[in-house]
Amino acid sequence: MSKDYYDILGVKKGASAEEVKRAYRKLAHQHHPDKKGGDEKKFKEINEAYQILGDEQKRTQYDRFGHAFSGQGPGEGFEGFDFGQGFGADLGDIFEDFLGGLGGFSARGGQWRRAKRGSDISLGIDISFRESVFGGRRSVVIEKSKKCEICKGLGAEPGSSLKKCQTCGGTGTVRETRRSLFGSFTALSECTLCRGRGEAPEKICRHCRGSGVLKKSETIDIDIPAGIRDGEAIKFTGLGEEVAKGQAGDLYVRIRVLPHHAFRREGLDILTDLYLPVSSMLLGGEEIIETLEGKILVCVPELSKSGDFLRLRGKGVPKMRGSRGDLLIRLFQKLPKKLSHQAKKLLSDLEKEGL
Repeated sequence: MSKDYYDILGVKKGASAEEVKRAYRKLAHQHHPDKKGGDEKKFKEINEAYQILGDEQKRTQYDRFGHAFSGQGPGEGFEGFDFGQGFGADLGDIFEDFLGGLGGFSARGGQWRRAKRGSDISLGIDISFRESVFGGRRSVVIEKSKKCEICKGLGAEPGSSLKKCQTCGGTGTVRETRRSLFGSFTALSECTLCRGRGEAPEKICRHCRGSGVLKKSETIDIDIPAGIRDGEAIKFTGLGEEVAKGQAGDLYVRIRVLPHHAFRREGLDILTDLYLPVSSMLLGGEEIIETLEGKILVCVPELSKSGDFLRLRGKGVPKMRGSRGDLLIRLFQKLPKKLSHQAKKLLSDLEKEGL
């Protein structure tokens, strides 16, 4: 019986690429033969399934022709993986977890090392409904690691020379070789003495104690774009944690839009409700309403019904190329809590008129 690759990965036929990838990584970690309770046969089967379902072209052919399609011919099973292409990143994640999260590995005589990078910073801010529509500007203070201004991240006391690290031989890393199903892998971890720089100062910086970084507070101005939605995040490249040698992380500012007592958003339109007496709904007329841009005069058509909308074009949320959505005003009848004798008589007369 032919294998069902969807069944092997435990996903439905219509699963997204991200769902397939997530299922593969979970099962690959679980069944890796070098882990306790691992299963080599199952591991190969999982990888064979992902080789097909993880490739858009092969998956389309598999969905149409099953195992008869050419992508599953001889030599294209588990042994056909190429570490230099699409599957390399996924297998690399597995190897990194298998090797204890060390700095990198080499495969087939080549060497791969993860570039050192500062951690990302994530924070949230609350903005008003008006700011979410028209944009605004905020300043936030964050505490993060920054390069030492005294030693410029070198970790050495000014005037002190650097010398080749004796622990790592100037490479910045120490090696550990292990064997696995795929052959021998050289795991690289950062040298703890020179902190990956390959050089150690003769005299460490007294300001940062040789780390090259210090915790500092920094004020960052945030420009809030017009039309931003609740839950969206603004990315600031390079404003995350800094490292002594390498690229700084990023800053992510997640937006929470506070609810407004009168307005709400649907797409690019702004909605509000207007309650009017029965007479105004029947006879129509002009009404002054409050908007995010001040008070405006609107015309209510006669014989309006509850649930009808008035549309003010170009008064909604800004969109690309300068245009905007609309302001929608939903009409409701405002009924009195008590009727006077005269009002009852008028309603009785209206009833006789068939109104």
